[in-house]
Amino acid sequence: MDVICIGSAVIDIMAQPVGDSAEWKEKQRIQTIQIQTGGDAANQSSRLADLGLEAAICTCIGSDQNGAMLRASLEERGVSTRYIETKEEASTGTALVLVDGTGERHTFSVKGAHSLLDRETADCCFDADCRAISLASLFSMPVLERDGLLEGLRRAKERGILIFADLASDKLGQGLEGIRSFLPYIDYFLPSLYDAQEMTGAGSAEEAAHVYLDHGAKNVVVKCGKDGCYFISKEKSGWVPALPVRPVDTTGAGDCMAALFISQILEGKDMETACRMACAGASYSTLFAGASGGKISRQMIYKMDIYGSRKT
Repeated sequence: MDVICIGSAVIDIMAQPVGDSAEWKEKQRIQTIQIQTGGDAANQSSRLADLGLEAAICTCIGSDQNGAMLRASLEERGVSTRYIETKEEASTGTALVLVDGTGERHTFSVKGAHSLLDRETADCCFDADCRAISLASLFSMPVLERDGLLEGLRRAKERGILIFADLASDKLGQGLEGIRSFLPYIDYFLPSLYDAQEMTGAGSAEEAAHVYLDHGAKNVVVKCGKDGCYFISKEKSGWVPALPVRPVDTTGAGDCMAALFISQILEGKDMETACRMACAGASYSTLFAGASGGKISRQMIYKMDIYGSRKT
């Protein structure tokens, strides 16, 4: 196994394009309504499988139709579902995603079974025969984060497993204290600029990245959407641009970026090279509807200008 993605998995009901809500009528036609897999762990594992890596997902689903659909969709994509647990007492996470004409989204979601991911379900992942673990994302698995995650990370690091982590929105208002203990075990931390600034109070990507380095993260990549990303390690730092595209849907672009970055690091690439491929793939992913819609290959990305001018 190459990568186990631990975290959220939901069913997304996508509708687009939707106009200004102030102009909504009782009934109106739009171009598309689709049902797709979503959630950070599902998105990342799907993209990793597209790239030819052996990827597995560790999450929880409900004993319902949405859960069966989610499992089947992931398996069809090539993702191993051996670490999925069915929670009889909960329903599968579901989100309604309204995408406007510019590709920006508005998401309405219900709390789902993935938020009940616990030590009992995830513990075996930290002892699994894998090259890397992706926490997709911190703050999305509160039960495990309170009990089991720290010990699991310690065991994984003792076995030389690389740890990647993303960051979800801080719904409980825990702030930096909520992830401080995990940061020293994270080799590559990939928060979005919005979440990083909200947590740290930093005024820039550079400032936020330094906060995470100071608290133990080995390397940091701050995802900045259409502005690309800022990366920093002890040896090097810099900006890598996104590619200019006219987005159809930005849902899941950050997860696509994380998956591509992981794949490049596992191939032995340096951080800047990994970021260039990741930014290009994330830009390309916005040309398709849905969080993991439209399979992305290395060949597609190589055709794009991934070595365009660097942001200054």
